[in-house]
Amino acid sequence: MKLLFSFAALLAAAQFVSAQEVVTNPVSDLLAEEMHLEDLTKWVQSIENQVQQINTLTQQLQQVQAYVKAFGDPEKLTSIVGADQLIGSLRQSGVGQTLGQLQQLSTGAQALGYDANGLYQSLGTSFTTPGGMQVPRAEESYRQYGAIQQGSQNFQSVSDDVKTRREALRQQIATTTEQLQAATTDAETQKLTGVLVGYNAELQAVDREIDQAAAELATQDIENRADKDRQEQARREERQAQMQESTQRFGQVFQLDSSAPALRSR
Repeated sequence: MKLLFSFAALLAAAQFVSAQEVVTNPVSDLLAEEMHLEDLTKWVQSIENQVQQINTLTQQLQQVQAYVKAFGDPEKLTSIVGADQLIGSLRQSGVGQTLGQLQQLSTGAQALGYDANGLYQSLGTSFTTPGGMQVPRAEESYRQYGAIQQGSQNFQSVSDDVKTRREALRQQIATTTEQLQAATTDAETQKLTGVLVGYNAELQAVDREIDQAAAELATQDIENRADKDRQEQARREERQAQMQESTQRFGQVFQLDSSAPALRSR
């Protein structure tokens, strides 16, 4: 009975208090505060993630900058020492002429007047017989010697040209090698190495021009020797035919009488 009375008294007191001031909900306030703290935690975590991403991007940018500093940017290396000179040398065709061109340029008159800068004595276009008669030389028969002289002059021209070009190439190789030693990036080193390889290949190609000119001269000399043998063979054949013909004519003119001689009686 006392318990019921006490509970009723508490209810009455509660009603009286609620009539005097605003009643608050501690559970609701606690939940709201927890949600607010959770939002703050998420916001702080988001900020930390963004900071981490910024630090990662900064590190990546520093790595890229370090790579570019060490290896260089190939796109910025548009002017390499020696590249233009190498291209110019590659586009030169040289002064050498082909064997066919040398043969077409050869003339008998040139062969007759050739003296090799005073080393030989020119033959002249005519000669004098012991009887004092001036006889012109057969110029066409001297063309093969003119071809040899053309080949010799071509070889000398090629040698002079190659000597000049080789000296220029050697100077460019030396300059490019110095630039290669002073290169600070891998991109510059690779491009300079490519130019240097090109120069060495061009130097070898230029040297081959001398070999080509010498081969043409030797080929023409071989042809001349072969033609000399060919002409000699033709003359032997002609002499043999002439001898056979002369023998036949001799036999026809001087025929032996095969009849028995007649005996006369006294």
